[in-house]
Amino acid sequence: MSEIGYLNTDLIIESPDDLTAIFDTFGDEVIVMYNGELGKVNRAAYGIAGSYSNANDILDFFCVLVEGFDETARSLWDSCSSKVFDFGNESGTSPQNYSSVIRPEVIKRISDIGAGIEITIYTPIDKRKKQ
Repeated sequence: MSEIGYLNTDLIIESPDDLTAIFDTFGDEVIVMYNGELGKVNRAAYGIAGSYSNANDILDFFCVLVEGFDETARSLWDSCSSKVFDFGNESGTSPQNYSSVIRPEVIKRISDIGAGIEITIYTPIDKRKKQ
């Protein structure tokens, strides 16, 4: 039996411009999972390098990083066509339900930096391995 639960939160951004400068500004605090052209846009997907167990802490951390951007990185950030925090959750058969609350002050910070929220539900790991 697999359990429903939170996996991680990634930041995914898209721009007509090269996004490497944003990753360079993040430095060692962030892991780049993808940075390159995807169709007609440049796309980057980032995760936090440290260990965080909940979405609020990860979102707070990303917001601190973006809020601290220098003028060049902030200009590139503001010009992005898409800025999304993607919450990864694993589906399962127990418990009967699952919820995760994002604190209002975190939602405001996300809005203040011009980002959105996306929720992704993954099948249980054992089911994914069989596909």
